[in-house]
Amino acid sequence: MEGRNIAVSNEPFPSEVTQNHYISSARLVNPSVEGEKFARRRLLQAYMSGQPLFTKKAIRYAWEQVKRKPGHGGKAYSKDITGNTVEFKVDFTISNPPPECDCGDCDEDITRMIKWNKLSLLYATKGTLLKNFLKRSDGLLCPVTIIHDGYPVNAETTEALPLPPSYHFDGMSALFSAGIQNWKKARACKKLKTILSDTARSHEINKTIGFALGGFSQQETCLAHAARNVTQHALLLTLKEWLQKRDGGEKKPCYVQDPSYNSVDKQVLEKAGLQVIDDPCGWLEVDEQSIVISVAPNVPVKEIIADIARPAVIIWERVGVEHLVPFTDGRDRNDPCSLRVVDMMEDYDAHVFGAGQDLSECGSLVLYVRKSKTAVPPNLR
Repeated sequence: MEGRNIAVSNEPFPSEVTQNHYISSARLVNPSVEGEKFARRRLLQAYMSGQPLFTKKAIRYAWEQVKRKPGHGGKAYSKDITGNTVEFKVDFTISNPPPECDCGDCDEDITRMIKWNKLSLLYATKGTLLKNFLKRSDGLLCPVTIIHDGYPVNAETTEALPLPPSYHFDGMSALFSAGIQNWKKARACKKLKTILSDTARSHEINKTIGFALGGFSQQETCLAHAARNVTQHALLLTLKEWLQKRDGGEKKPCYVQDPSYNSVDKQVLEKAGLQVIDDPCGWLEVDEQSIVISVAPNVPVKEIIADIARPAVIIWERVGVEHLVPFTDGRDRNDPCSLRVVDMMEDYDAHVFGAGQDLSECGSLVLYVRKSKTAVPPNLR
C-alpha cells in the first residue's frame, strides 16, 4: 500500500463518528442489602458455577436501551450478572477530554473539548470487573455497560473538529481489490480452503461473521497495519466464497462488525460484498451454524463467544492452557484467554494453515473446526 499515491480527504468530523468514550454515573435500581462488600464474592461464585457473564438476552436488552435514544438527563438501563437492573444517567454535555482521549494530532492553538452525543455498549471481562471493583465503590457487576461516545470540538466555538485525514474511496477500493488478489495467491489461502473442504464439508453453516477486523482507510493508520486489516477482510471473503461454492452457489450472509469503520471503510466493504452491521448485532447473529473470524480484537470476542454460542468454524489466535489469564488477574485485557475459553476449544479440532505476519502481528492464527456437525448453545446444555 503506497499512501503517497492515494488521494486524501479532509472531511469535517461527522457526529456519527466517535473517538472518545466514558461511563457516566451508574447505580443499581434496587441495591442489594449485602452492599459492595460482597460484590467480588458474587462474581467469583457466579463465574466458577458456569454462569455466563454475557448472554444474548442481556446484550439485546442493553441494545434496546441504546436504540431508544434517551436524551440528555434521561436514563438507560442494563442488567448485571445477578439480573438486577443498573441505571446509567445520560449526559450529553461538552466536557474536558478524559485522560485516555484520542483526539488525533493536537493543535496547540485550539483548546479541545468533547461533545458527548450518543450511547453505545462496552463489554467488561471478569478481569475488568475485578479492576473496576477495586476502583469503584458501587460494587456494580455489569458486563454489558452503557457508555457515552463523543467527538472533539473547538472549546470556544463548539464546532466539530476535522476527522483525521482519510483516503478517498476510489483509491482505497483499488488497494482493497489488490489486497484480495494478493491473498488469493498466497499458499495460506489455498491451504485454508483445502482444510475447510476436508473438515467442514458436512457442517450446517448459514453465515459468516467477522468481528473487529479493523479499519484501513484513515491516513493516520500505519500502512503495514492497514494492509494487514485488508488481508483479514480478504480471508473473510475467502470463507464466504468457499461456503457459497460448497453449497452449490447459494448465497449466505457475510457480516462485519467493527465500530471503528469510517464511511470510506464501509463503502469499500459493501462494494466487496460484506454487510457492515452495528455493534452488537454480530453477537445477536452468531450461532451454531456460523463461521466466525476475529484477529487481535480490542474487545473480548473469545469470552463473549464462549458464553453465547458454539460456532461451526472459528478463526482466531491459538488458544491453549499456556495462554491462560488467571481468574484473579485484575488487569484489563482486551481479549483474554480464560479457562472457559480453553474448555470451549476442547470441542474443536485445530488446524494450522500458514497464517503469518500478513494476517496477524502475532502470526498465530488457527482454524478451529467443531468436532461435531451439530451443537446446541451453551445456555441449553
